[in-house]
Amino acid sequence: MTHDFSPPGNSERFHPLFKARHVALIGASGNPKKWGYVMLRNLITGGFAGNIYPINPDADELLGKKAYKTLYDVPETPDLAVIAVPPQAAPSAVRDCAEKGVRAAVVITAGFAELGAEGGRLQDEMVTAARAAGMVLVGPNCNGIMSPWEKLYVDFPSYHVPPGNLAVVCQSGGIVDGLARRSMIRGLGCSLCVASGNEADLHMEDYLAYLADDPRTNVILCYIEGFKDADRFYRIAREVTKKKPVVAYKAGKTPAGAKAALSHTASVAGSDAVFDGICRQTGILRAKNLHHLFNLGAAFIHQPLPRGKRIGIVTAGGGWGVMAADECVSLGLEMAVLPDETIRRLDAFLPAWWNRGNPVDLVAGSAPDDVLRVVETLLAGPDVDGLLFIGLMPALKFTPEELLHRGAPDDFWGQAIVRAAVELVRRLNGLARQYDKPVVVASEHLISSAEQEARTLHAIGQSGNVCYEMPYEAALVMAALVTYGQWVSDCRA
Repeated sequence: MTHDFSPPGNSERFHPLFKARHVALIGASGNPKKWGYVMLRNLITGGFAGNIYPINPDADELLGKKAYKTLYDVPETPDLAVIAVPPQAAPSAVRDCAEKGVRAAVVITAGFAELGAEGGRLQDEMVTAARAAGMVLVGPNCNGIMSPWEKLYVDFPSYHVPPGNLAVVCQSGGIVDGLARRSMIRGLGCSLCVASGNEADLHMEDYLAYLADDPRTNVILCYIEGFKDADRFYRIAREVTKKKPVVAYKAGKTPAGAKAALSHTASVAGSDAVFDGICRQTGILRAKNLHHLFNLGAAFIHQPLPRGKRIGIVTAGGGWGVMAADECVSLGLEMAVLPDETIRRLDAFLPAWWNRGNPVDLVAGSAPDDVLRVVETLLAGPDVDGLLFIGLMPALKFTPEELLHRGAPDDFWGQAIVRAAVELVRRLNGLARQYDKPVVVASEHLISSAEQEARTLHAIGQSGNVCYEMPYEAALVMAALVTYGQWVSDCRA
């Protein structure tokens, strides 16, 4: 039996889990080597505002918090219980939660169905107790959850991802952590991160159904090893993608990978061709790898959807424009043909020797304001559905004082680059919103320092925008925007 959640209308059931006011940690520990210590530390240092109740029969205090011998000693009923005890003790802990009236539990402990029949029996005991009490259960065999908007960090990593609009749901704790960390590094943040583990109770599609109605989530990223119920996943996913994009990476494509998935999270990987069909029929965007997965998710946070596949390219270097054009065409996009009126308007302010075609190759000496005029001219035309902007550095606008420090060893010039890059990308995305057409930005040479490059990309992300590093990445993102835009259009037709 499974919970038959279907969007909309399932949000309140998940509030004790993702919007918990009070949390109990069963198996809390003072030993830094144990999960019970790490979970308690992260919950405290993350700034959780509610009451925290460590449960440990041998402790009076843990990390400055009063400890309780049993859950029954806690003076109120927690919304959420985090369980980090040995597998043999986990079913009893879940039953205690049910009797106490706890509405949600996250079972961190491993050693259940992924190890065989005996582990499967223990897992079934937990699920039976949870469902009888109407309690939702995450895991077991998982890294936990992060709900950044609530400052609820019940997870293994030592960092705290800031709030954002990107949701991450993975059948692997390590991959959740990797994607969450990448979102933090790029300045984007997350709305929710879930390591679903064995999915004994809640399945991937249950989280999708919840996130479909979450106003803080713009796009959902998934790492999938297999399905408990492929038909149910299909039904729910098809409804979710009508509301917001879902991007998925499917592992277990080879016999070796499928075998590993079974021992990792007890997931039956299933046919890769079947998953391809599910994606096509539900509107899920399938990522080629985790890098691609993150890049697509980042784009959907803020970009408008194109109404067609005619793409304009503006580039600060001819070679980058050629590469971008090749990638676009290979992905099924079309190079927009610039009409005479658009060329006439560009002639009015570009040097006489500009190339008069698409891609528009910005010639040496083009003023930063002219660069933005080029972009706006293309977006304003009826023959361009979306635009790639390749190469930020030549288009950055600096003050006279900043130019005097160009190339200086101190940090003044580096700060100038960050400021100018953030401002340019902000204005480019302002034009995207104004004309309701996506502008995907890529730049491989912001500055020679890797540290400065990372700082600039982070600052751009914090401003609510994204800059990719290579033309092919920008083309892949644009192709996904076009594909999803067509899906939404077809669904509304």
